[in-house]
Amino acid sequence: MRNGKLSSATKRIHRILVVDGMELVRVGLAQIISAASSFVVCAVTGDYDDVPELLERHRPHVMIVEPFHESRDGIRWIKEFAGEFPQTKILVASSSAEVTYAERTLRAGAAGYWMKTSSADELLHAIETVLAGNVYVSPVITSLVLRKFAGHRTVPPGLDLLSDREVAVFSLIAAEHGTGQIARELGISRRTVESHCEHIKTKLGYRDAEALHRGARELLGTAERPAQNP
Repeated sequence: MRNGKLSSATKRIHRILVVDGMELVRVGLAQIISAASSFVVCAVTGDYDDVPELLERHRPHVMIVEPFHESRDGIRWIKEFAGEFPQTKILVASSSAEVTYAERTLRAGAAGYWMKTSSADELLHAIETVLAGNVYVSPVITSLVLRKFAGHRTVPPGLDLLSDREVAVFSLIAAEHGTGQIARELGISRRTVESHCEHIKTKLGYRDAEALHRGARELLGTAERPAQNP
């Protein structure tokens, strides 16, 4: 079932909320979704502070969101909204490495993880999949999950040992944020950030801060991020 086509017996208009900090991305997503006869885009926003009000007002069936913009703790953000608005399926649409984040977002409450490098047709398939009550992931993640069950490592050595908060800190280090900035953005103390950094170094085998920063850039530094305000 592709291109948003449903049988006449089950055809229903589903409301979709699009949330993305990049204007061109959210406009493009909205156009793709609006072209499908069974979907209607009820709202589009780049302001994450608007999301609770939009969810309350429109009660969308699916929220398509890039949770890793604005240097937020995307995993925690998903957990909060999945708990508060369980009637809305959360489909992550991201450019952040799915090998690192897909499983974590699903554990946090997301119903699917679609990579922005994928096709428009696959986006519609992902929406249909989560609307049907199933979990959507790419064939890459499906293969990695099977390999994991078979005892093969699926992520860079040690990365799967990090907690969700440690991954959030590690990703901000990859974006070249300092300790103070990370503390402000995650709402924690500098000392807590430093403690997370020590744990990350231990788990991933980095001998010092320089190795930690280099490793963060190598493993997580390719994620799409908007320009930061000075």
